Amino acid sequence: MLIRITKGRNGPNTLTCIRDDGATTWAKVQDYFPIHDMTHFVVETTLGIPNAFYSLVRDGWDISDFTVKGNAKRIPPEANLVEALVGRLQREVMPGTEFTAESYNEEVVAVLEGIGNPLRRPVTQAELTEMRLLLRELISRWRALEPGESLELKFGLGS
Repeated sequence: MLIRITKGRNGPNTLTCIRDDGATTWAKVQDYFPIHDMTHFVVETTLGIPNAFYSLVRDGWDISDFTVKGNAKRIPPEANLVEALVGRLQREVMPGTEFTAESYNEEVVAVLEGIGNPLRRPVTQAELTEMRLLLRELISRWRALEPGESLELKFGLGS
């Protein structure tokens, strides 16, 4: 699946996912979401966790399905696991918030316990380093784009 994140011209950015069969789903997204969406890509591909945001979109979910009231109960536990991993990694975009693998895992477990999700996926220091480097690269590429230009990523997990 091709993921295309387009920088908005005088308005919101756009996230477009083009499945291998040519079907497309897209959404206008505010400035917070491009980095969040890149972080999903980094976590899902680096850790190889299926049944999360991009896997679900690839398998037929529309992006808008994630915002429909009542759909939260349809979301697999892996997606909530990834959301916790993404949220903690994305915090590293802020200066002075770098984690060790141990503290990263502790914070993720606290989030998962708070929502009653039994899944766990500890991250090694090597995986955390790999995710940091890829996320920083993608953010740098994103920031270099002009309005109307796109960042394209190939999502191939489980396909």
